[in-house]
Amino acid sequence: NSHHHIEKDKLCKMANVQEVTTDSTSSTAGVTTTTARPPSSIRRKIRFSIGGTKQRLCFVSIVLCVPFLLMIQKVARQTSISLPNGDCEWTQPVPLTGESQPYGTLLTSYPASGMRTAWQQIEGLTGIEVGDDYAYSGEEVKGIIKTQYPHYDGIWSYGSTLDQVILIIRNPRWAIPSFHRIISEMNYAQDWEGVYSFIDNLFGDEAPNANWIKWRDIKFEDEIKIWAWHIDYWMEEGSQYWHPLDYERIGQFPFHYNNESSTPWIKDEHCRNHTDIDCFPKAIIAYEKLEHYLTGPDELRKIANVLRGKKGMTVLPDESINCIWFQTFVHHMETNDVDIEGGETSDNGNYNFTTTHIETILGTLKMMKDKYSQPRWRNVTVALDLVSSLDEYIKDTTEELYEAYSNPAPTPAPDPFYHQYLVEWYESIGLGNRYSYEKVHNMIGYWPLVKDLFNETYEEEQTTIHRYHETSYVTSGESRPVYIFSFLFPIAVF
Repeated sequence: NSHHHIEKDKLCKMANVQEVTTDSTSSTAGVTTTTARPPSSIRRKIRFSIGGTKQRLCFVSIVLCVPFLLMIQKVARQTSISLPNGDCEWTQPVPLTGESQPYGTLLTSYPASGMRTAWQQIEGLTGIEVGDDYAYSGEEVKGIIKTQYPHYDGIWSYGSTLDQVILIIRNPRWAIPSFHRIISEMNYAQDWEGVYSFIDNLFGDEAPNANWIKWRDIKFEDEIKIWAWHIDYWMEEGSQYWHPLDYERIGQFPFHYNNESSTPWIKDEHCRNHTDIDCFPKAIIAYEKLEHYLTGPDELRKIANVLRGKKGMTVLPDESINCIWFQTFVHHMETNDVDIEGGETSDNGNYNFTTTHIETILGTLKMMKDKYSQPRWRNVTVALDLVSSLDEYIKDTTEELYEAYSNPAPTPAPDPFYHQYLVEWYESIGLGNRYSYEKVHNMIGYWPLVKDLFNETYEEEQTTIHRYHETSYVTSGESRPVYIFSFLFPIAVF
């Protein structure tokens, strides 16, 4: 938003002309705010020498103006150190020992919703290495695990070893195109082997805009629903939006996602009666707040409160959290979300939506706000936090929609072959049709369970599934119309 960009320019200019040694204030629309003052351990590093030249650095949110990473030596396992006067010392995180039996925490989000920022901040806060559901590091990591489950991009690989959940959210306006950027770098693969073979490509160049448009036009209707269902899954303790036999949770023929009118849905076996974990989130963390220098430390405190006092968890005291929030952005050796997933200031700003898409995003946000503003949620802290973030998303999306109305894009001529063009393109990438008749028929243990969903008129059924509704035309960016089509259509999964 405009205030954000004004502060960005102001603070970066400030860093170029003076050291950050005093608090600074800014006033916008009659509201005065005080910028976060870096602790003295950070301020001492504001001047450092590169080739004999003094450089002045701006220690505020990396999304604003930190154009550097300081190189540090790896040290033995210890919690980041709390020092007097709110100062701290960041330490390199390492895994918990194999003998420890910690009180485990699951970090979950829709893909590309700021998970990297979250786990990096948690590693700074605790000194504990965060693991992932696919175990790409090749090592067993326990205590804190990250996943996108129940999104089809995540898996439940941790059994019943974890105890509590922290849910991370992001405006779908930015999460969905950022997700496309990441999966495109993995050649739209979904399985472990496919992803691992392309893992070195991650966080490189953005995907061609033409691929974004095709993926958007074929996947948007599913992804915006899944974004909302991902939140519902955890808030409703395991509401299962997919068919029980759809093990990949992709809603692909012969399966389909549940209809909203058929609620309440069955509970996922992992959450049923706390079988594997208490699925209700102990905190909801908004990426937009966590990465911003004014709100980031307080959002990190919410995480600290969930972890503090749990077996095996080492957490810095509150007075050092402002310091460790800054230190983590400075020291962490991994690329940060602000670089690879950022919003309007990143390359993802080129991944635009049509007016119809923005209307759908706004409608989804309002529906979610209404749902979690009902009386049963009014005294539930995580629901209040969720609604607060949804309000911000609604405001930002409404502004974008008004701008789209003010500058309407030209309507292209209808193209009756566009839908088939998308089908052929999507089936040519990733792993194609995950539930093709030929594949499933040869799965001896699985076929008897699903054969009734296939029938002798399979080819005719496929033709029916491919039908789409020509209810509206919107600009796709390739002089083609975007059709609103049935989400039963057999999309490929990466």
